[in-house]
Amino acid sequence: MNHNDDDNFKENVFFSLDETSVEFNNEDIISNLLNDFGYKNQINDLTDKEIIELMSYEYKINYNVKDLLLICEYYGIAKELKIQKFCKEMIIYFLVDFENDPLNNTIVLKRKELWHCINLLKNDKFMKKYIIW
Repeated sequence: MNHNDDDNFKENVFFSLDETSVEFNNEDIISNLLNDFGYKNQINDLTDKEIIELMSYEYKINYNVKDLLLICEYYGIAKELKIQKFCKEMIIYFLVDFENDPLNNTIVLKRKELWHCINLLKNDKFMKKYIIW
């Protein structure tokens, strides 16, 4: 390949980036919980209070205080909770309240997407050695 061919090659290089994201919302989580308990396709029948109860239950059984505070830290609400030394139930209360506020929907969906990606990496045989979490 001579110098002119090399220049032509550089001009014909094309790069494209297609960014996709996975969206998660409270309905997905609640639907999964309902399915786990044998209730299929009943999310539309739930009241707001029942949804909050399911979210609280999910945090109570699947997360320890350290994990809950990490989520709160991502949202920027952990400092006050740490200062007040709230118990797990109170942290869950504040967290569920924050996540159910429509004004916080964007950051909540982003956090859930990122946590999902971390879990995928941690569960991969190759990638888990590169994840410090």
